[in-house]
Amino acid sequence: MTGSEMHRDRLGLTIGTANGEAAASYRAGVDLHMSGNPGGEEALREAAAADPGFALAPAALTMVLRDTGRRDEARETAGLARSLAAGATRRERQHVEAIAALADGNGRGAFALMREHLAEFRRDALILLAADRYLFYSGGENRQQLQLELLGAFAGDYDDDWWFPGQHGFALGECGHYEKAVDAAQRSLALNPKNLWAAHTLAHVYADTKDDAQGAAFLGPWLGDFDPRAPMFGHTSWHLALFELGRGRHARAMEIYETAVRPAVCKHRSTLNNSASFLWRCMVYGYAPAAERWDELQPLARGVSGPAQGEWDGMNAALAFAGAGNEAGKNGLADAVRKLGEDGKSTAVEVGLPLIEGAWAFAREDYDGAIRSMAPAMGRIEGVGGSNAQHEVFWDAQIEAYSRTGRFAEAEDVQKSRLDPRPTVRDLSRLGRAQIGAGKIEEGTGNLRRAAEGWRDADPGSPEVAALGRLLERIAPVD
Repeated sequence: MTGSEMHRDRLGLTIGTANGEAAASYRAGVDLHMSGNPGGEEALREAAAADPGFALAPAALTMVLRDTGRRDEARETAGLARSLAAGATRRERQHVEAIAALADGNGRGAFALMREHLAEFRRDALILLAADRYLFYSGGENRQQLQLELLGAFAGDYDDDWWFPGQHGFALGECGHYEKAVDAAQRSLALNPKNLWAAHTLAHVYADTKDDAQGAAFLGPWLGDFDPRAPMFGHTSWHLALFELGRGRHARAMEIYETAVRPAVCKHRSTLNNSASFLWRCMVYGYAPAAERWDELQPLARGVSGPAQGEWDGMNAALAFAGAGNEAGKNGLADAVRKLGEDGKSTAVEVGLPLIEGAWAFAREDYDGAIRSMAPAMGRIEGVGGSNAQHEVFWDAQIEAYSRTGRFAEAEDVQKSRLDPRPTVRDLSRLGRAQIGAGKIEEGTGNLRRAAEGWRDADPGSPEVAALGRLLERIAPVD
């Protein structure tokens, strides 16, 4: 095949097919995947069928399959891509090998290949996305800054692109550059209004800036106009459910969970993380999830708790095992995390293992044990992966454990450290409760009243709102 016969991808790189139908389906499939829309798998299968010798089609399909949790199928398509790439260009061979190494479970090796490849082929966006997601899921010290540095180095290469600003905006927001994150996400949405990743970036900014009302006001209508078959629809709906929980609207949050988040309706690599952390929050906040909801998570938890699956996935498996009382699952996960430590990942043992044991203790109502395990590790939680919004689930448990053991001064100190850039209604409620317990009646009463006002539109039967009302009535009865 000559260069003149080769088609190009959306960003101008040549792709090894002379078949126009294959090229068009490939471009469509990659764009659907990178924008978080459904249909990417079907389009890439059409590309492969139109040109069975086209190596990039099964390589891209590998990424889609991994994101939907179908790792065995992903390894098969990666193997096919490898076999087809033998006669491809050097760019395509490197592209395929980096993705195949990731599918094989060699994350570190794959990331090294991606970095080397991107140094020359800077607009190979699918590889840049894969490198960014590897950093996100793999954890490690200073991981958020590393993501920002990775993407920031390519900003000048994607000035005309809709995908990049949505992805870059996420990294900006995780590092506290909220205005820049919003600007980037909005620029992405202006270029592609159906880019779910840009909407997801805005959801994280609203979560990190503690603006549940604005988050719900934006995300509810946006998702209402989006195809629910999208792989990331469940995760983005999880954000909406958390905004509703923050507003004290547990019934609405649970409706979102039942229809868009739980494993029975959502098939994505983030499904366990979304479901486990949502149910855990409900438990911590006083809404007792049904036992069958925890039981539903056990197959997924067992599936991601091996050492090759990423530490943050393991932390959510820990929540699922603890919620269900699955001690065998918890112990197996702990063994896998110890193996990670033996392989050189010190954060696995120093941070991950204490979080696993702390979650187990908390669910057993051993709050002193939870504090002993979790408190020394919390300052390094970034090292096991996950986003700021996802880390909040462990901070919630630590603050609640302090309060439930009567260690109100420590509860107040930790809660105060979590108030920036503004307190949520729940923050105010917990802070007031801690202050009352520590004897700071006037300060505590003021914060409890602010919380009561913030939850004036909450579900009337909410355990949180009812507990807040009882405490206020006890310390400041209305004449």
